[in-house]
Amino acid sequence: MTLLILMLFISVIFWIGKGDFYTKGEPREASVAVSMLEEGQWILPEVYADEIAYKPPLTHWLTAVFSLPQGKVTPFSSRLPSALAFAGLIVFSFIFFGKNLKFQDAFLAALIMLTSFELHRGAMTARVDMLLAFLIVLALTRLFRWEERKQLNGFPFVIPIIMGMAALTKGPVGIILPLLVFGIYLLFLKYNFWKIAGKLLLMALLSMILPLVWYLLAYQTGGKEFLDIVWAENFGRFLSSENLNIQYNLGHEEAWWYNILTLLGGFLPWTILLFISLFGFRYALKIPGFKQIRDTFVKQEKIKLFSAVAAIVIILFYCIPSGKRSVYLMPAYPFISVFIAQYVLYLTEYKVNISRIFSWVIGVIACLTGLIVFLTITTHIVEPMRIVQHFVKHQRTMNDIAAAFQATSAPKVLYDILLCVLLYAIYILFKYLWKKNNLKTLYATVGVYLALLLVLDGIFLPSFKDGVSVKPFAKSLLTNYPIREDNLFVMNNLLEYSNMYGLNFYLHNHFQNFEKELPSEGYFLVGEGSFTKVLEKYGKDYQFDLLEAYQNKNRDGERVIQLYFFALKLSQTR
Repeated sequence: MTLLILMLFISVIFWIGKGDFYTKGEPREASVAVSMLEEGQWILPEVYADEIAYKPPLTHWLTAVFSLPQGKVTPFSSRLPSALAFAGLIVFSFIFFGKNLKFQDAFLAALIMLTSFELHRGAMTARVDMLLAFLIVLALTRLFRWEERKQLNGFPFVIPIIMGMAALTKGPVGIILPLLVFGIYLLFLKYNFWKIAGKLLLMALLSMILPLVWYLLAYQTGGKEFLDIVWAENFGRFLSSENLNIQYNLGHEEAWWYNILTLLGGFLPWTILLFISLFGFRYALKIPGFKQIRDTFVKQEKIKLFSAVAAIVIILFYCIPSGKRSVYLMPAYPFISVFIAQYVLYLTEYKVNISRIFSWVIGVIACLTGLIVFLTITTHIVEPMRIVQHFVKHQRTMNDIAAAFQATSAPKVLYDILLCVLLYAIYILFKYLWKKNNLKTLYATVGVYLALLLVLDGIFLPSFKDGVSVKPFAKSLLTNYPIREDNLFVMNNLLEYSNMYGLNFYLHNHFQNFEKELPSEGYFLVGEGSFTKVLEKYGKDYQFDLLEAYQNKNRDGERVIQLYFFALKLSQTR
């Protein structure tokens, strides 16, 4: 356990404060906490020119509390809830599976979660999804214990509190999904349907008390606009956005098989091993019948049956909405990881060549990464970029890669340390590969991949984030122009314009809604491509003078962001 916590700290928590915001999601959530701290809006904060927060406030409350010691919201304090939830997800999953399976299975499952691409990315990001995943998995494990120890007798009041907190993180799905999984699991155990329905209904009603208090208070503040957002975010996603009467596009509309692709990508690097293993078996043409599959499924030991039901139900549940994102599936990861762990241990013991090929692949990738780091530090970025130019022709991709290399142009102690850690991990891996110690080779492979993550999170990602950040532009605006919270305006209609959440955050959440206020004069920020629409609507009444154009490398907003000074025309002031 101590080793696991140490790895969590070194691989995630230590790095979350490095690098500015570079997507629209993180600063949008962080700005909610800014509104809480600076405006005292703890129930229904307004962000980005009077836009109501899309999500319930638990993650933002935590961000605000973590920001109190320094008096402001930072990337570190806004990412800390996700990092701590990730740590909780892995530790509690390890404890849960460790009590029901072999230690080796539980520990490797924890390492698979620790190194999987999707969970690692979620842990480093200021979003609500990781906290939701942790609370859902925690509720599911407590429900399993309740059935296992009490056979549904008595009532575990802590579970409704956990699910209520999940609902306060991202809405009713925090209650619906755990109870749906548990109800189907109980049907497989052949409990009486009406007994299941009664227990789960009581559980649902008690779980709704905590979030219902917030929803009522938020409705008193936001009225119909708040209800429209609640409907769109929680139920509208099951429809096409074309059928919704809302002022923004929910986005992320994908076919059902999108979830399968995101799982394959999300479980990297372990997906590589699973792919290699496909070529290590002989396949029979006989296809088992439905009854045989059903009997095999039902006759599993309870922990495996529960894990299988949880994984399948969560994946199928998120195949229903029209809007799909890879982070929605994170609650399924612990339950899938335990099966992957058992399969990997089987390959390590009985299909040695397959596991060794996987170790060689990771080892080679690590060697190439080490070479890139060495060249970057010693040649001051020039040589690696010349190599990259032979393979990458897309200019924006080249700009992103250049940004990732930018901060490594001068040798630093941290870079030297991380390079030494990576080289030592590679040495240990090839040492065990040479000795053909299969189990130690497996764990050495995990160690090499963790070292790769350290290099990525410690060297390349922070420099990439800072290289594409709009923070320097925000500082320039505050320095060069008399910008205040009452004279900086934007358009806020996501059906027509691209919002600039990062710029809003670094300008202290001071954006005002131009269309709502219709001020007489002030400063106006807009994407170059959207300015034509602004002129069509307001060109007759306002004079817009271009002050500055910024080449935006960020994923938030348009490629070119323009700053204008505007004023009502004389004919409109009479």
